[in-house]
Amino acid sequence: MLIVVAAKFWREIIIGFLAFLLLSTLAVLNYKTGQLKEADQKCFTQIQDIERKQVKALTEAQNKVNEVSEDYEKLKSEHRVKVERVTHEVQKIVERPIYLNRCFDDDGLSEINSLIKTSDSS
Repeated sequence: MLIVVAAKFWREIIIGFLAFLLLSTLAVLNYKTGQLKEADQKCFTQIQDIERKQVKALTEAQNKVNEVSEDYEKLKSEHRVKVERVTHEVQKIVERPIYLNRCFDDDGLSEINSLIKTSDSS
């Protein structure tokens, strides 16, 4: 009978020990899950900070590019105005009669006549 009482006693001790292990395991699991959520939140905030910095840097770079592009467009428009002015001035010069029924001066006419003579003699 002593063996039966001792066996019941050991069985209750083992059940208690297993219950203690189960509760301690659940407590550790809950603690580690809390730490994991906290670490995940820290990582998420760090990622957001990095993204904000990158967006800010990208915005600054885009602003610099826009400024350079604006300067280029200003220079390009100034260049166009200069080209148009030159074109208008050239058109005015060309409209005046320059040649008076003469296409060649005396030296040019003698060169053409010499070429005609050499081609006839060949």
